Amino acid sequence: MKKIVKKIIILFCLSIAILAILIVAINFYINSKSNSYIFQEMNDLPETKVVLILGAKVYSQGSMSGMLQDRVETAIDLYQSNQVEKILVSGDHGQDNYDEVNAVKKYLLEKGVSRSDIFLDHAGFDTYDSLYRAKEIFQVRSLIISTQNFHLPRAVYIGRELGVETYGISADRHLYTNVNYNEFREIFSKVKAFLDVNLNAKPKFLGEKITISGDSEKSWDKTENFENNDEVEDKEGVIEEYVTEKIIEEKNVLLEVPFISQAPFANWSDARKQDGCEEVAVIMAMAWVMGEKLTPQKADDKINEISAFEEREIGTFHDTNANDTVEIIFKGFYQYNNIEVRHDITKEDIKQELFKGNLVIVPTDGQLLNNPNYTPPGPTTHNLVVIGYDVISKEFITNDPGTRNGEKYRYDEDVLENALLDYPTGFHEKVEEIKTAMIIIKK
Repeated sequence: MKKIVKKIIILFCLSIAILAILIVAINFYINSKSNSYIFQEMNDLPETKVVLILGAKVYSQGSMSGMLQDRVETAIDLYQSNQVEKILVSGDHGQDNYDEVNAVKKYLLEKGVSRSDIFLDHAGFDTYDSLYRAKEIFQVRSLIISTQNFHLPRAVYIGRELGVETYGISADRHLYTNVNYNEFREIFSKVKAFLDVNLNAKPKFLGEKITISGDSEKSWDKTENFENNDEVEDKEGVIEEYVTEKIIEEKNVLLEVPFISQAPFANWSDARKQDGCEEVAVIMAMAWVMGEKLTPQKADDKINEISAFEEREIGTFHDTNANDTVEIIFKGFYQYNNIEVRHDITKEDIKQELFKGNLVIVPTDGQLLNNPNYTPPGPTTHNLVVIGYDVISKEFITNDPGTRNGEKYRYDEDVLENALLDYPTGFHEKVEEIKTAMIIIKK
């Protein structure tokens, strides 16, 4: 028994020793890979267009910690000396009550940095995410990282391993508290960085590309900074409120929306049912809004009522484009206004609305959907209610009124995107111009 215990102790000690050697080796490897790209003096830096400020602690009143302040001041010096043209601010803005990036933006503006040169990455939750997103979202190909010496080897290593021409500048301008803790923590952070790089880890969020050479304010919250107040009065005297758009998590989403076919009793010979996809899409959406159930009889009656209303209003019940579907059916028939039409959309726009908990209706060329349940060749003008998204299979989940099998019917995201078409109002009018649109329904 003693021999077994002794062997276990020896194996445990060997395991610890091997682990310690691996940790030391990884740290040495990262330091050696990065050292030649780290600079203490700005004049020694190679030419690049972008400086990346990595996030650090911000206090509850919005003031920056000393470490973050020094990173920002170093970036400002690079900018004002014309060594860089753009400043990319990356940090944690994943909660309403904690915001690193806007604290930095406010300070940069106060120091005279041009609005057009400040880009914000609200989802830079760690160093790896910040560098990955700098490359993939902001399309940065070379940059200087402004951070403290203890942090630079890991940050530069990550950037270079991700394929970004990365340099580091020391932002050490003061003595900091918790120096020993930061250096100790960095030992294990380098191991994580090594694993992230070699396992090709993905950041928590990706999203729409915002090129660093484009419009910087596309990366800002949807709020404006006004000198005297947070509101602006337009020419008609209407007060416009600007609401901050928060980080939306990409996850599986499925809204519980009642389903009904556009021919509830399979009465496809009735032209009101044959061309009833817009009406039924709205009926399903409004049942979701009001928390109601749908029966075939109720849906059939409602299709007839809406069709009669449309004939009185515009002379036809056959096809309506996205704008007319909203104005005539949602606002006119249902008197419901908590909706929005957005044009020139992509699959990413649809996803973002679903992730916010909103319902989406999209007009399509139904023949491009290749749904085997349609009577061939399928409808050229067709509305779908998009009720969910599966991030694993990359499929949109829809209530497709064009078939009795349409409940929670799945379409590959690229198939649906390719089929998007905002066709004209009328009786199967010819499509003169390819446009896309979606109707966003909010509770």
